[in-house]
Amino acid sequence: MRIMLVGVGNLGSAIARSLVRARKKDELLLIEKHKHKRSQLESDYGCRVLEELSEECVVGAGELLILCVKPQDAFAVTTTIAPFVSSEAIVLSVMAGVRVSSLCEQLKNSKIVRAMPNLGASIEESATGYYCSPAVGSAERLMVEEVISSFGRTWSVDREEVIDALTAVAGTGPAYLCWLGEQVERLAVELGISAAEAHQIVLQTFRGTVLFLEQSSLSFAELRRRVTSPQGTTAAALSVLEERGAHHAVGDAVAAACRRAKELGNA
Repeated sequence: MRIMLVGVGNLGSAIARSLVRARKKDELLLIEKHKHKRSQLESDYGCRVLEELSEECVVGAGELLILCVKPQDAFAVTTTIAPFVSSEAIVLSVMAGVRVSSLCEQLKNSKIVRAMPNLGASIEESATGYYCSPAVGSAERLMVEEVISSFGRTWSVDREEVIDALTAVAGTGPAYLCWLGEQVERLAVELGISAAEAHQIVLQTFRGTVLFLEQSSLSFAELRRRVTSPQGTTAAALSVLEERGAHHAVGDAVAAACRRAKELGNA
């Protein structure tokens, strides 16, 4: 199966890297409009890189088109490529917010899959939810899932609107973790730990916690309770977060991300 990927920015590059590692290099074709990037992409991934789809390069029946451009550019891109996308091709969109109905209308194609990988895709550790339109057959679903699984773990959802929630939780999730790490690292330096050591200590703390959670099968809440001794240092820290309403701030942040995903789709 030939796979054509339109848009090789940060996420597109991560997806391309995962597909190459999954031994799909010979099936992969990248579409990159910027001339100065094309030779570098060919060198990096060892696959063909073209400037655009054309009559000489049509996405045919049973082939997969991955749309990985900014949602703000979705209409311009789909309008340009629509003449070269078969109605029997499978379209996988990883654009935040862009609706299946919009893609169906713009591409004259009903075999649409929406997915939202995250940063982990670059190391085959993405948390990716995906939704298939009713026109995508069972064999085609399996084919798409095989591709998405090359990025990491996958979750199929039955309602398209859940993808907006997954965008806010998993797609934006790495930024939440990095923001927290940034704050703790800065405070560690203020408390007298060197910048280099602070970064490594915070990173190892996160890493050790995640690995422990995976191996123990404990929930976040269960582990938090286990490491919080009454009247201890952890209890003192968490009491401040509770008093300041940190959980409300986090809730508002995730809700804002979800709301923005919906706004991008409406636009």
